[in-house]
Amino acid sequence: MRVAIDISPTKTGHGVRGIGTYTQNLVNEFKKGKWQDINFEFFANSASPPPVDTIHYPYFDFFFHTLPILNKSGRVVVTIHDVVPLIFPDHFPRGIKGNFNFFLQKLALKNIDAVICVSKTSKNDVVKKLAFPKDKIHVVYSAPGHNFKKISNHHKLSITAKKYKLPPKFVLYVGDVNWNKNIPNLLEAVKLSGSNLVMVGKSLTDTTLAQVKEIEFKIEKLGIKNKVIRTGFVPEADLVAIYNLASATLLPSFYEGFGLSVLESMACGTPVICSNLASLAEIGKDTAIFCQPENVADIADKISKLAKLNGQAKEKLSAKLIDHVAQFTWSKTAKETLDVYKKISNEIIYGPIC
Repeated sequence: MRVAIDISPTKTGHGVRGIGTYTQNLVNEFKKGKWQDINFEFFANSASPPPVDTIHYPYFDFFFHTLPILNKSGRVVVTIHDVVPLIFPDHFPRGIKGNFNFFLQKLALKNIDAVICVSKTSKNDVVKKLAFPKDKIHVVYSAPGHNFKKISNHHKLSITAKKYKLPPKFVLYVGDVNWNKNIPNLLEAVKLSGSNLVMVGKSLTDTTLAQVKEIEFKIEKLGIKNKVIRTGFVPEADLVAIYNLASATLLPSFYEGFGLSVLESMACGTPVICSNLASLAEIGKDTAIFCQPENVADIADKISKLAKLNGQAKEKLSAKLIDHVAQFTWSKTAKETLDVYKKISNEIIYGPIC
């Protein structure tokens, strides 16, 4: 069986976002082992897939035409990570061209053999918002990268802290600047709790973005400019160290299709304060500390309570987080993705040859 995977998200702006991370980790896992009777091909031009048995597009754009309406050969699988623009349309304007492309994308979906969603939340939303058949949607959870783990080397952590001029104690935000991330309330909660905040993400330092200008205005208005550090993009090794240095990771989003930073933080043994909504409640289960995203005082209260934990309580919580995140692995994600290929091809696919 020949399978082709579109790796274009790793070559574009998606490369430093969740979609690029998902694509790269999946590809890495497939390249790692030998899978009996399967030959993988990887292509970067989404408009020109190679002639194979199964084609996998690991992303779905709503307002850009990326899927072929007619499949020239092979079965087609597409991963839809979330439907945020359809849930909050007022905050994600389409425009005339966007509306037309959305029409084309929905038309293309009619010829898709299977959809992979990264959470049950996303699956339910795809059924509701895109009217895609429920029985053709498969939930396959993502996972943190292999390098995300607890670091005991204090010298290594100290080097990273100095490199980014990090304060001794801080809470962490890792992500984008989209409206659903709820950054204004996050900043107000940081102000109320008196904490330092480190914000990691390429778009957070892009001053051409309207959202970044709004964030800068909010920081200035709250008078917390000396309490907030925006690093921009950081290499993965540094990100792992920053997670380890943080007191907690914050993700008080109004919606997430998955919320990868939750698992990345947990894998490093760092507590997570996140919304009790959508996929965050799904993947956080009884290990995350849940907050009400619209309630600034509640977010701040959770930050303050975590800061008061003694050393023993912190270690106990850290062990619980690491134990929970162990169930999310890229080898498992790859195996379950292959099961989807198997289901639509009716061919027998065996596991990796050790």
